[in-house]
Amino acid sequence: MSLNNQKILGISVTTDKKEIILEDIKEGLSVFAQSRHQPPGKRRKPRIVVTPNPEQIMYARKHKQFRDILNQADVALPDGIGLVWAARFLGDKTSGTTDGETITRIPGVEFMEDLVQDAAKRGVRIGLIGGFTGLAVKALECLQGAYPSLMGWAEDGPALQGADETVIEDIEASYWRRLAEKIVKTKTGIVFVGLGAPKQEYFIYRLTQELSAPVVCMSVGGSFAIFANKLKRAPLFIRSIGFEWFWRLLQEPWRVRRQFQLFRFIVLVFRTKFLHPR
Repeated sequence: MSLNNQKILGISVTTDKKEIILEDIKEGLSVFAQSRHQPPGKRRKPRIVVTPNPEQIMYARKHKQFRDILNQADVALPDGIGLVWAARFLGDKTSGTTDGETITRIPGVEFMEDLVQDAAKRGVRIGLIGGFTGLAVKALECLQGAYPSLMGWAEDGPALQGADETVIEDIEASYWRRLAEKIVKTKTGIVFVGLGAPKQEYFIYRLTQELSAPVVCMSVGGSFAIFANKLKRAPLFIRSIGFEWFWRLLQEPWRVRRQFQLFRFIVLVFRTKFLHPR
């Protein structure tokens, strides 16, 4: 299945409905299940799912490797309401879409739960990597409480310093080999990485260099904290009007500096629309 994409300020974003994207991922998991019973052959490429938002797009404009990682991902969910607005406002004449298209926001936390639910039904094992002091383990325990047939494992992520492509350089090669071997030996079909952007994207990129199986690797930001009940998600009404980012800001005031990127994003979208029309 070929998914549709639209460029937003140079970053490719998947524009299909969530149901279509999920079906595409499920087809990939079917390939994964079949590959476990086939003899080793040519390298099988992992599938990468990212969840870009306005802040990440602004970061990507200054960091080429991060920009390449987002653009080379198999799926780039429009996680932020700002992306949905920008996609509708800018349109995409190159792909045939126009202003007002029905692109909708797909929160990463909801997409993750959809994948978890499907994994529980299919018997697909999942892995959670990220957080500290057992956050991933707690999140898995809560998910298994909701989906008793869910199988998987969880572990803390490595200590990462910095916020660019060098963030993973100090991690020894043996770590990546060990982790890749664990994923293969445990027959894990989906790996969720919650280290926060851009660390989680750099992490997934490096991990997939060691993997030769069609495993789904998804960056999930702060989803572990939500599933572990450490962070309360916004009420449905707040989500429906696109203010979930503000709700999270109230719970994590330290994020206020990062919100300035949203205003820069809005300004850039207007400049692109009126000063650099396609």
